[in-house]
Amino acid sequence: MPTGRVSDIQRMTEAGVDLIFNKAAKQATEKYYTAISTEKKLQRRVGSYTTMGDLSAAELKGEGDPIAFDKISQNYETTITAKTVSKGVAATLEQLEDDLYGTVTKAFGGSLIRVMNSYKEKEIANLYNNAFTATGADGVAQISDTHPLQRSALVNDNLATGPLTPANIKAAKNMFIRIYDQAGDFYGSQATHLLINSEFQFAAMEILESALMSDELSNTINSVNKISPVRIILNPYITVTRGATDTAPWFMLDKTMTDAGAILQTKKGLTLETQWDFVTKDYQGTAIERYGSGIISPGYGLVGSTGL
Repeated sequence: MPTGRVSDIQRMTEAGVDLIFNKAAKQATEKYYTAISTEKKLQRRVGSYTTMGDLSAAELKGEGDPIAFDKISQNYETTITAKTVSKGVAATLEQLEDDLYGTVTKAFGGSLIRVMNSYKEKEIANLYNNAFTATGADGVAQISDTHPLQRSALVNDNLATGPLTPANIKAAKNMFIRIYDQAGDFYGSQATHLLINSEFQFAAMEILESALMSDELSNTINSVNKISPVRIILNPYITVTRGATDTAPWFMLDKTMTDAGAILQTKKGLTLETQWDFVTKDYQGTAIERYGSGIISPGYGLVGSTGL
């Protein structure tokens, strides 16, 4: 048990907490959100994102005729505002004197970083969980079959249907082919990844990796992933509805589109600080981070099904 003056405990604690903070911050932890969002670092608090594909169709130019110019417009603009996320933890002087290393390890180390990371994981995953009801910049749900276009009467449809099956995955992949730019021309998109709750990993593997069709007594070749193969992204934060048969939404992403889909807009990264409260003699640790999130360019880069 440590003994000595309060100032000795303070110096020992400061050194110990700093060491544990640094060690915890450097430890490799699995971060699911990095696979399903594009991080954009901004100095300002509010970021604005215009929907992609805004130009009208190209035209033939006759000899001596002027070139037709499109004026840049704020087309279906998404605004993301950074918020402050924080957590604090405190230990009394008595706790530190009785068990300095144990208290610091349990309260000030990886646990503080873990809860901060967990909040961010849920923040990004909920962009997908809520995409069937949350309204996007174009005035309809972020996953909808009626995304309006600025320069065409056509609409974009990124609402798939049904559970995770070979037929439904094929249908969802084909939906990317029918994505239009704002003038109604084909944009040129294709699915690159399948996002599912981690509990459905075996079902996804059977569908995508089997040589023959899964759940069939036949020799039919499984063509689901033969053309434009997709990779699986597992995320335990995608909502599962419990019942006789558990259901969960699933999503297909075009991760080549960095100006569409889920955005993590970071203003200030994770900051860890420690200090003494000179009145109570509590030792305090705080974690603060500033970021916002949202789905930009609604109707592009993302197709989803509720799983029903």
